[in-house]
Amino acid sequence: MLRERGRLRDVVALAVVPVVLVAVFALPASLRSSLVFWYREPTLVTAYAANVVHFRLGHLLADVVGYVLLASAGYVLAVLAERRRLFLASALTYLLVFPPVLSVLNLAVPRNGVTYGFSGVVAAFAGFVPLALAMYTKRRLSAGAWIRQAPGVFLASLVVVATVALPDSRIAMGATAFVVGATALYGASTLRRGLITTLARSVRDRRGWGDCFLLGIVVVFGFPFAGFPQPQVSGAVVNLYVHLLGYCLAFLVPYIALQTGAFARTFEPRSS
Repeated sequence: MLRERGRLRDVVALAVVPVVLVAVFALPASLRSSLVFWYREPTLVTAYAANVVHFRLGHLLADVVGYVLLASAGYVLAVLAERRRLFLASALTYLLVFPPVLSVLNLAVPRNGVTYGFSGVVAAFAGFVPLALAMYTKRRLSAGAWIRQAPGVFLASLVVVATVALPDSRIAMGATAFVVGATALYGASTLRRGLITTLARSVRDRRGWGDCFLLGIVVVFGFPFAGFPQPQVSGAVVNLYVHLLGYCLAFLVPYIALQTGAFARTFEPRSS
């Protein structure tokens, strides 16, 4: 199925991204420094360019590996769910539109500093996986599953994010309680329709498709541990704010496009 519906040109296009990141890393440090996004002196050029700039090899490798794993997971699930066009349209948005948007949204928190790195875009590809998993589940495992259940998976992953990323405080406890409550509402709705029982049977009985579903679950709930590390790493401050923005916006944009029919009107063939 993956060989039939996947396209080599898609893989080649996605592979261009790591090549660009490595090529920028090879530039002189002085040139890379001129491309970082300064909060006090923002420009449109640095708003985009800063997202492909790295100064430490470890930072570059983390972003490249994260991108490869998450983009691959999203692509495979989308292709198997017969939603290849949605993934490609989303990926194009994450790569071309999200970088400057994420940089500009950093200005909402006034401070004197800089931001750089591809991790916000990597988090965006992670945000697509809960939606891809819901589409895959509906298409391959449970005909009764709804795409509208995707927010339940997404909110459940945010519970993990809140637990991992937020420090012990009243704000953290309040945010976690809100997310847990919203997730519980989706969970109750799912239980009433018997979707979890049906899905569990499908995962058990349909070995190949069920294994892919379980791998998707691992990606969704494993990402917060890698994508929201301790704020201080090797003397630098990890911008968890932009990680969260990328993750949330990347889920909401394609989900809303699907629910409103905007994606079908714009990207799907007329015959469909």
